[in-house]
Amino acid sequence: MSGHEAINPIHPSMVDKLDPAFVKLYDEHVANTPNRPIDLEVLRKNYSKIYSYGTAPAPEIKDVKDIKFPSFDGYEVTLRVYRPNGSNPDDLLPVHIDFHGGGWGLGDLDTESHILKHYVELAQIAVVDVDYRLVPDFAFPTGLKDCYEATKYIYDHASKLGFLKDSISIGGVSAGGNICLAVSHLIRDLGIPLVLCAAGTPQVDDIEPYKTAQDAPYPSVSECEFAPTLNWARLKWFDKLKWDSLSKDPIEKEAQLKEIGWFKSIITAPNWENLPKTVIYTAGCDPMRDEGEAYATKLLQNGNEVVFKRFPGVPHPFMHMDADLWQASQFIKMTAFELALAHKTVKSFT
Repeated sequence: MSGHEAINPIHPSMVDKLDPAFVKLYDEHVANTPNRPIDLEVLRKNYSKIYSYGTAPAPEIKDVKDIKFPSFDGYEVTLRVYRPNGSNPDDLLPVHIDFHGGGWGLGDLDTESHILKHYVELAQIAVVDVDYRLVPDFAFPTGLKDCYEATKYIYDHASKLGFLKDSISIGGVSAGGNICLAVSHLIRDLGIPLVLCAAGTPQVDDIEPYKTAQDAPYPSVSECEFAPTLNWARLKWFDKLKWDSLSKDPIEKEAQLKEIGWFKSIITAPNWENLPKTVIYTAGCDPMRDEGEAYATKLLQNGNEVVFKRFPGVPHPFMHMDADLWQASQFIKMTAFELALAHKTVKSFT
């Protein structure tokens, strides 16, 4: 598939909507890159460095280790554990569980490490990043189930892992935002308390039925059809990757779709009562802006506590560009503050 990004230069429909600081950054580093067909393996190898041209140095966190746990089918999923500098190894710490972004088919434990290090340093909490399985290698929603199982595992083994059982939060960006919102429903159903769910630019809707951007019910999809970094063509590419992960056998696929259920479009979740306090941050120039805001609205309509902000003039993955964009540095600091507030570490907020 070619022409998946309108980068030569930023599309005329988007220039006036974007912050000039982003336009300058993008023009200097990306706009002259030739369009090529997407190669999934090449993209995976480079994905965690794709926005490095705008990423500021992160704090050095010295206590970082990888552990594994058995997921629902026995598969060993890696968890990367960060603990604040100066914390006692025997201390039980509040913990935030992160589910990285990447459209379900990209991303790894390096994708958001720079952001997570800021959370550790600013909020003085532990962070666990989940290396969930990706499509199309594993059928959707295997990755979501991995993240659900990881959350349960951390809750069940909190003391052994060095965490406070009653001070667990979850979060993620993009597809990871979708995952954390879905997991908040599932964990609530188990009676496990979460102190916070923090979703950045979350994917919410199922776009499979829409042939064009204009078919989508959310205006931001057509308004930002040609947005830089994430546009309609790339959204459809990611969506195809997800649904192509299902079985080609009609009977088996029907069973898979039945299991997927409301995960297909998480705004159709059956129960909206007693969800944890939820942070939802959207980007003004993101095709998925309005669906994230619709989700926040539905949370509020059902009596849940919500912290919401739309960051103006920036595209979907803006939070990775904190060297140049005030919106990105504010996203990181505001999320870290909400984590500190939820975990009652505000006195240590740095």
